[in-house]
Amino acid sequence: MENFLSLKLIYLKIARKKLFEGLLWNFRYTILVAIVTLIFSSLIAFYLGFNSTIEAFREIADARQHNESIPSNVILVHIISSIDEFLLGIILIIFSLGIYELFISKLDVLQDKDIPYPNWLIFRSLEDLKGVLTKVIIIILMVYFFKSVVVMKFDTPLSILYLATGIILIALANYISHKHGAEHKEHKK
Repeated sequence: MENFLSLKLIYLKIARKKLFEGLLWNFRYTILVAIVTLIFSSLIAFYLGFNSTIEAFREIADARQHNESIPSNVILVHIISSIDEFLLGIILIIFSLGIYELFISKLDVLQDKDIPYPNWLIFRSLEDLKGVLTKVIIIILMVYFFKSVVVMKFDTPLSILYLATGIILIALANYISHKHGAEHKEHKK
């Protein structure tokens, strides 16, 4: 009888542990909140990009309507803004897909249709996702810097020196991020 009670207690401990581990494993589905939020955020970024493009067309239409010269720097800023916002929207989608694949499941849609996984969707760790995010942040900062330079007025030689320094720093950051990415890929192989 004592052996039976002892076995029953062991069984209950194992059952509780499996129940807890099952709950813990299923808790990963709360990540769906982040994934859905990222998808909605990408829609907002696409909307902002579309609006920036429309603003460029409005600038052209207003200039033509008033027989003025087309303000190319302002139009360029709107177009650069739209590229930046569309890029952000695309990256948010890629990021949400990466999080889904890391925590929930591989995309069965691709597997069912025998479509090879695109390289931009292969994430093996959060480190891979962070690397992509870092590169995107650098690109967005580069675009923002370029957008600011287009409307900037260079009054002194010092402001031109600041511009040159900024360009060098951005190029260096871009180089380092790509070099780190190449080293990371080599390390994986």
